[in-house]
Amino acid sequence: MDYERLLVENLPLVDGVVRTIARRYRLAADEADELASSVRLKLVENNYDVLRKFEGRSQLRTYLIAVVQRMFLDERNARWGKWRPSAQACRLGPIGMLLDQLTTRDNLAFDEAVRAIAARYGDAVSRAQLEEMHAQLPSRTRRRFVGEDALEAVPAPGRDGEALVEAADRERSGDRIERALSTVLGQLDAEDKVILRLRFCQNMNLARIAELLAQAPKPFYRRVENLMRMLREALQSQGVSEADVAAVVGHPLAGIDGMLGQMAEKTAERPSIP
Repeated sequence: MDYERLLVENLPLVDGVVRTIARRYRLAADEADELASSVRLKLVENNYDVLRKFEGRSQLRTYLIAVVQRMFLDERNARWGKWRPSAQACRLGPIGMLLDQLTTRDNLAFDEAVRAIAARYGDAVSRAQLEEMHAQLPSRTRRRFVGEDALEAVPAPGRDGEALVEAADRERSGDRIERALSTVLGQLDAEDKVILRLRFCQNMNLARIAELLAQAPKPFYRRVENLMRMLREALQSQGVSEADVAAVVGHPLAGIDGMLGQMAEKTAERPSIP
């Protein structure tokens, strides 16, 4: 089977599955875009290994929903750490643990959690019983992530004063460049983001990317050239020069391309395309 063609022909289906998972877990728009990019990369990785495992025992959409949901939860566990039910939920049994998971880890509203439990357990537990269980569950603070600006107020551990100042200068410069690059990348459309991730994270050559996206090679090469020029100009408009990037990357020959590669690698480790 031509798995590359299978993927290209079913990209609208893949995007629909991502929207389903994003709604299920109430993801913000940028988180949904990030998930969509990560899913496309996942489907391409290891010579389309995910698609090769599809045996046709169900509809492709059903299979992809299971794959994307598992991928989303695995990436979130890798970022946040594995979630564990509260002691009270454990005392309430499997249904209590599932209710805790759905409302605390998965951030589902109570009504949504009730529907999910009914789909798994049927009439084994009533809504009134679930309401009673939910009232017994402890209130747990959900983790949240903050940007660099919020962390600037956190004191650093004691170090030599001069070394601390130099390190802080480097960190601020790197943070400034990374924020500028994140802002610029955030303005790209989804396909441009996928192109950058395939180029810098998967080390895929441009001819292969053009083939995957079903685009003619020469116009595609011009598109990538224009994209890179636009990124450089956008960064320069925010005060980021090639010299700034070289100082942070640590090599005089390093430039915007090198910083793009670093950013692509960082974002590949999150549930996020740049």
